[in-house]
Amino acid sequence: MSTTKTQNASARKRILSVTIRRMVDVSPDTSWLGEYSNRATSEFSIDRAHSEDCIENDTIQKEKLERIADAIENDRPVCETHIEVGHIDCEVCAEEYAYTDAMDVVRELAECDCGERGDRGRHEYRYFNPYEHWAKNDTETDKRACARSQYERMESLHAGNWCFMGIRAEAQVQTGSDIIQDITSGGLWGIESDSGKEHIQETIREELSNLKIELLALGFSKRAIASAFKPEHIREKND
Repeated sequence: MSTTKTQNASARKRILSVTIRRMVDVSPDTSWLGEYSNRATSEFSIDRAHSEDCIENDTIQKEKLERIADAIENDRPVCETHIEVGHIDCEVCAEEYAYTDAMDVVRELAECDCGERGDRGRHEYRYFNPYEHWAKNDTETDKRACARSQYERMESLHAGNWCFMGIRAEAQVQTGSDIIQDITSGGLWGIESDSGKEHIQETIREELSNLKIELLALGFSKRAIASAFKPEHIREKND
């Protein structure tokens, strides 16, 4: 009699479906890329009010040009004989004029030439401060290229070109005559939607494996699990 009850209970215990669910991560951690702010935190911060090739986004070159201009100004001879620079017969005037002209050219190179045609929209933060995880042997050029890459990745995220997502395995099971439950794996979040196919498939395999462990703990047999987890029985759903 007890054997019959056990068999009947076992018959009512079944795995109805297995689903791989891909969900958009609405609150991802993007600190490893950087953050937007109204304040620049380092020389590698991106000024979004200026275009990429504007001197305002190349602090190192801007400072070099300013130092060169200052050096020219400090070395510039000053004619004490003539009030107006450029007296036709004065060598000092001619030299002073040449120095002044060179200084003006250098200072002009150190000024914005994009007319503030950057990426910033109205009411948006002016600066992007990259996460500065530089390697010890990175050069200034390497660091600046990395900062630009992080910024472009973040901008692409906000433009909707890709997103962060979570992957979870789910099973709908029947544990009684009219008791249906949803059992899930822990799930993995923060996955970049444009990650390589191998990474996505490996994550799916891990989540399915975790779900199998959950089902075993609930008393489902290995045979029942193997049957429900056949590739042709597993559904995929995107939220």
